[in-house]
Amino acid sequence: MLFRRVVCTLCLLPVLLVIGAAVGVGAAPPDWEPAVWMDHPVRLELADRAELDRLLATVPVASFHREQLQPVLGGGLVWQPRVTEAEEAALVRAGWRILSLPDVSREGRMAAEAAWTARAAAKAGLVAGELTTYPSHSDVDLLLQLMAATYPDIARTVTWGTSVQGRQLWGLVISGDVQNTAAEPEVRLSASIHGDEPVGLVMLMNLADYLTANYGQPGYEDVTALVDGTEIHILPLHNPDGYAVNSRRNAHDVDLNRNFLDPAGTHLALEPENEDFVTYSLGQHFVVSANAHSGALVVNYPWDYTFTLPPDEAAIINLSNEYASHNQPMADSSVFPGGITNGAEWYVATGTLQDWSYDRTDCIDLTLELNDIKWPPPVQLPGLWQDNRESYLALVAAARWGISGVVTDANTGAFLDATLTVSGIDLPVNTDPAHGDYYKLLPTGTWDLTVSAEGYAPATIGGIATTWGTGTTVNVALTVAVADVPPLMAARVRAAPNPFNGGTSLSFVNPRDGWVELAIYDLRGRRVAALLADYRPEGPDSVSWDGTDDQGRPLGSGV
Repeated sequence: MLFRRVVCTLCLLPVLLVIGAAVGVGAAPPDWEPAVWMDHPVRLELADRAELDRLLATVPVASFHREQLQPVLGGGLVWQPRVTEAEEAALVRAGWRILSLPDVSREGRMAAEAAWTARAAAKAGLVAGELTTYPSHSDVDLLLQLMAATYPDIARTVTWGTSVQGRQLWGLVISGDVQNTAAEPEVRLSASIHGDEPVGLVMLMNLADYLTANYGQPGYEDVTALVDGTEIHILPLHNPDGYAVNSRRNAHDVDLNRNFLDPAGTHLALEPENEDFVTYSLGQHFVVSANAHSGALVVNYPWDYTFTLPPDEAAIINLSNEYASHNQPMADSSVFPGGITNGAEWYVATGTLQDWSYDRTDCIDLTLELNDIKWPPPVQLPGLWQDNRESYLALVAAARWGISGVVTDANTGAFLDATLTVSGIDLPVNTDPAHGDYYKLLPTGTWDLTVSAEGYAPATIGGIATTWGTGTTVNVALTVAVADVPPLMAARVRAAPNPFNGGTSLSFVNPRDGWVELAIYDLRGRRVAALLADYRPEGPDSVSWDGTDDQGRPLGSGV
C-alpha cells in the first residue's frame, strides 16, 4: 500500500507524463494529465426546443448535453455550450448569433493542475480538514484512509470497483454502527460521474471530514444524531479516468450518466465503472441517494426518460426541496423556481443514474447540480461548501421522513424479506432481509400500508398519519399463512413402451385441477429422477422420460 501511494504521488510530476505512454502493462496510471483544450464557451438565445433541435440538425455540437440549457421564465432557452472553432464558424455561417464567454472552467482546471504540480514537486500531500483546493485521485485515497484511521469507530473505507484504466474507485462509510450490525437507513452520496464536474467531489470530501471531525463534539449534536442513526456511503469520484484528463466521459468515451440500462437505456452493456456501481448498490439497501454534478444550479429529480410523473412524486419533490431550500443561491434561482426541476421537463435523457436507482432499487435518487461553472476557481470552494453543507445534512436526515419500521415473524421474531405497498403509490419498497427494516418516504398525509412476505398472511395497517419532517414508526409482525390445502390424491401411471430403450411416455389422469408431482424411484425406494412438479389441469396428462437421473446420467436396466 505504501509503495502504491508513492507511485501515485510521483505521477503528478509533469516529466513523468511523457514517460507514461511507455510504462508497461500493469503500471499504475498517472493521477492526471494536462487538459487539452479544443473548445471554448459561448452563449446562444433560442426561442424554444424546436429551434434548438433545428440548430443541432444543422450544426451537431459535439459537447451538447442538458446541463448547458437554462429555461427562461416566460419562455425561451439560454444555451451555453462549449464549441470548437469549426463548430462556431458553422453556426455563424448558418445565421446563429453567438456571444463568446470567459472560459472560467479552463482557469479553474489550470489552477488545479498547477496546485497538483506544486504539491508533487514539494512531495507534500493534502492535510486533513476542509478542502480549499481540488484533490488529485490519490489525494482522495489518502484523505479517506486518514479519516478511517483517525475515527475507526465511525468510519471505514471501501473500494467499490476499478475504472477502465485501472484507477481504484474509493469510498467511505460513516455510521455509529459502521459495521452494519443493526437496522438503520442507508444513504448513498456520490459525485463526479462526469469527470469534468468536480465540485461535488470537493463537497463530499468536506462532508466526510465534517461528519467525522465533529461527531460527539459539543455544539454538533445534530451531526452526532445523524451519524448514530444513519449509514452514510460517500463515493466521491465515480469517473477518475475522466477526471484525470478533464473529460465528461470515461476512457471508453462513454457518458457514464447515459449508460445505465434500465428503465430506458440505449446502451447494450454497462461500462466497468457502472457495472461495479450497480453491484455495490444492489449489495446495499439505500433509501435516499444523490449524485453531484456541476454546470447548472438546480436539484433534478426523476424521471429523466419520460414525461410520466413518478409514483412518489410528492415525496420526491419534498426531498428535492429539502436540499434546495437549505442552499440559498439554489433556492433563489431565477431559472428554476425554488431551485428544483423534473428531469424530463428540463430535457429528456435516457440511461441516467437517478432513473436506474429509482426504477431498480428502493432508493429515491436525485441529481444535484451545484454550480453553473464546472471548474470554479479554487477560491470559490469554501463558499460553495457553506452553500451546500446544510443541504447535505438535511438530505441525509430525510431518509426517515415517512413510514419506517421492522417486519418480523410473529412467532419467532425472525426478520423477514417483505414487500410493503402504500395505498395510492404504485411502487412498493422491500425490507433489508438482514435486519428486517424498511423505509418509505411519504409526504404529509394519511396512508394504508400492506405488508406481505412469502409464506405469511399479508397484513394491512390503515390510517397511518405522517408529517414531512418527522418519522412514523410502524413495526409489523406477520403470521405464517395457513393454506386451505385439499387432501392428497394419487393417480395411476402407465408407461409405454415398457420396457424401453431411449425413452418412454408416462401417462396418467389428474383427478382434479391442482399441484402434480411425478418422480421415478428405484426398487429400494430412493428417488432417482424428478419429472414433474407443477400446477396441472384436471384430465389426461403425460410426461416423457429419457431414462436418465436428475444429473442427466443414464440409469441401468431394471430401475
